[in-house]
Amino acid sequence: MMTMLPCLLFLAGLPAVLAHVGGHCPPAGPVLPPPELSARLDLSKLDSQLDSIVRNASRSFNATENSFSILLTSRNATVYQYHHTAAVRDPSGVKKVDGDTVYRLCSVTKLFNVLTVLLNAGDLLDTCITKYVPELAGDQVYEGITLRMLSSQVSGLPRSGDAFDLASTDAKSWEDDGFPVPPKGDMPPCDVVGGEVCNRAQFFENLKSNQLIWLPGAKTAYSNQAYTLLGMAMQNITGKTFAQLLRDSVTTPLGMSLTGLNTPDNSRGIIPNGAGKVLWDQDMGNYNATAGLFSTPNELGKFVRGIMNHELLSAANTREWMRPASFAGSYSMSVGAPWEIFRVAHLTPDQRPIDIYTKSGSMPGWGTYVFFVPDYNVGGAIAVSGDDGDAASLALLDMVAATFVPAVDSLARQQAKAAYTGQYGASSNDNKPMNETAHLELVIDQGPGLKVKSWFNNGKSIIKAIADHKGVKPEGTDLRLYPIGENNRWQLSVETLKRRVDVARKPSDACSNWFQTDSMRWATLPVDEFDFEVTNGRVVGVRNLGLRANLSKIH
Repeated sequence: MMTMLPCLLFLAGLPAVLAHVGGHCPPAGPVLPPPELSARLDLSKLDSQLDSIVRNASRSFNATENSFSILLTSRNATVYQYHHTAAVRDPSGVKKVDGDTVYRLCSVTKLFNVLTVLLNAGDLLDTCITKYVPELAGDQVYEGITLRMLSSQVSGLPRSGDAFDLASTDAKSWEDDGFPVPPKGDMPPCDVVGGEVCNRAQFFENLKSNQLIWLPGAKTAYSNQAYTLLGMAMQNITGKTFAQLLRDSVTTPLGMSLTGLNTPDNSRGIIPNGAGKVLWDQDMGNYNATAGLFSTPNELGKFVRGIMNHELLSAANTREWMRPASFAGSYSMSVGAPWEIFRVAHLTPDQRPIDIYTKSGSMPGWGTYVFFVPDYNVGGAIAVSGDDGDAASLALLDMVAATFVPAVDSLARQQAKAAYTGQYGASSNDNKPMNETAHLELVIDQGPGLKVKSWFNNGKSIIKAIADHKGVKPEGTDLRLYPIGENNRWQLSVETLKRRVDVARKPSDACSNWFQTDSMRWATLPVDEFDFEVTNGRVVGVRNLGLRANLSKIH
């Protein structure tokens, strides 16, 4: 039988072994303090790309029929806007698109829906939907489906019921391609795009006539009906309609007077031709809580800042919300509530994966994104009205990711270099003897965070000491500091550098450095925490808690 101490030593050693494989494996999230976005933010590449697609309309991006808006914001203010008014559009709408032009948000509505749940019933997320929707009470199919499953797209509910039934929306072309002529008695009577709205009884008759797509909690599958049920549950819980919850909990506190479920006057909106024109004033009925909202770029900017500044949810609850809930069958995408999270790499010099939290919205003639990049405390909105809004909005998101992220990363590096890099030497505090042989040098290189270039205490190299205890050479050991996020505290990460593959082919290929966090203590205090001293906005020193070393910045 293994005694307690050897067991603990074995467990303590395991992470170090697991973490040996992989080059730079920084912790998820910011690797440097989010930058202050100043006039030095260079978005000329984004301007150039947008100007190009507007001037050179093509099949891949039809700027002749696609009007669009892009808004980028920091926590403090909008930092960039670009608006394009398509030549071909409905003449009853705005003459020129700007930040106050109204767009349909489509499924971006789901983001607002979940927020009302978190604000009014966050403690009920793990209770069953059958408790709050009388029509489902006692139905074994829905027992076990929780509000959290509904909001996280793992409920297994059908996608949209009959809303986009092919026989109702585009029958002739499908029949020409071999589909049978449908029996009249099988045609959906309501809740079809462009048709009559189902009453509540009809909605549940349709819902119960279908089986679940997946078992509850088993797999990710996009569902609009899940959010309809979520809205119904919230009305039962709070006694308020979705419109009232939205107004009282979100839009009024954030000053979003133009955001709501009612169709605005045509003169306020950008209205496309074709199917998008029909859907401009379409009553979403049972689907209001999943796709019914209208808003403007400027008000979406307010919404994004409200989330980033924790104006509605606490900081801790916001961080908990902005997390994946399930995977989506790919290495680069996961799903939250209701986040569509893209994990992209190779955008920055350190090549690290960066998570872009988005919520998309689309229906014929419309495409929308609200997005956040938590690593840099930035976000924004993209809205398209036109020929193929869905594809166009995704193309614009690609452009923003490829230009905005590198620009803010460059600014973060510049500001961190000016503030933190240089040499630090021993100082005397609290009448304690000066450690004359303590020294630290921090640099910014192509990797993540602050690189510890050299580190001495009592005349000895701490980098060499750590490498020796790992059984590796000092030149193969990489020490980096990453911000904790409060009080100028930083966490040390120790890595043994090896080539890291982008896609793991075996378990040992994976980055496992998260096992090592807070793994070095000396007489109760962490050796892997560095606290910077800031006076009048300038870094003047740093303290390593475990080594009891106070170092003053000298360069």
